[in-house]
Amino acid sequence: MDRKPLRDFTHNAVNFLTMENSTYKQWVFRYTFLELEKDLALKGDITTNSIFHDLVNVEAKILAKEDGVFAGGEEIKYFLIDADVQFRPNIRGQFKIVFNKKDGDEFKKGDVLLEIEAETHDLLAVERVVLNLLGRMSGIATMTRKIVKMLKDYDVLITPTRKTLWGLIDKKAVVIGGGGTHRLNLGDAILVKGTHLDIFGRDFDALLQKIADSNTNPRFIEIEVESADEALNAAKAFDKFMGSSIRSVGVLLLDNMAPEQIKGSLGEIKDVGLYDNLLFEASGRINENTVTDYAKTGVDIISMGCLTSGIKGVDMSLKMENS
Repeated sequence: MDRKPLRDFTHNAVNFLTMENSTYKQWVFRYTFLELEKDLALKGDITTNSIFHDLVNVEAKILAKEDGVFAGGEEIKYFLIDADVQFRPNIRGQFKIVFNKKDGDEFKKGDVLLEIEAETHDLLAVERVVLNLLGRMSGIATMTRKIVKMLKDYDVLITPTRKTLWGLIDKKAVVIGGGGTHRLNLGDAILVKGTHLDIFGRDFDALLQKIADSNTNPRFIEIEVESADEALNAAKAFDKFMGSSIRSVGVLLLDNMAPEQIKGSLGEIKDVGLYDNLLFEASGRINENTVTDYAKTGVDIISMGCLTSGIKGVDMSLKMENS
């Protein structure tokens, strides 16, 4: 089995996370226009409206206050340029943007990331939404790039989990940083977690029979296991069902297992000739201090909640002047 393209098919659905996809566009809409609407509330920006009575165009630069990886350019372009004007009734004019960095570019403290020209009221209205989105996405991309560089000598894909504050936008930022997507949402693939097994039981044959009977045809089927014995039993069950009753890709999620346990578990699965039939993921409290040890085990995927949960945004500022 050629593992890398199969791994990219299951856990790196990058083509889904573009503005051409209506589902992803809805996420961007939610975290731009709806955030703008909440920020302006009923009265609008009473500070700006009190001070500036004339419509005057201004130029602004967004500056990096620390090093990072740029992410969010496509989303900001949609928000300020490409979206239907009916979505922004409180915006009076047009925006002109010059991007000095594109998504995935690394930048240094002091770099001008992009330049914007717009009417004063409009620019001050969108300032916080723009900085929040760019800062968070760039923070996630920066953290992901750091991990990917650490693991450059290992054939492993780094992905986020569903511990995301901004959902698909967070996952897009991980992709920009060099990682993968994992499951995009609950309807994207089957992931049987410990919570399911606590109710259903650890009979993996019966579990996969239920899935086969459902005629779901998911992109992949992943089962979470917590020990070498469970991993071996699940691998044997996959061997019975995949390709016959179920036509999908099988993945074992080795959850909260130490690197030594995972390495031993994969060895047992190799010994019975089932390793080449499956993909393997490590997950559970993995961070930048331990991720290399997990990469050494031979898993195909490492998912890390810390990529998107509690992440520090890249510090940026907007500086304005009369045009």
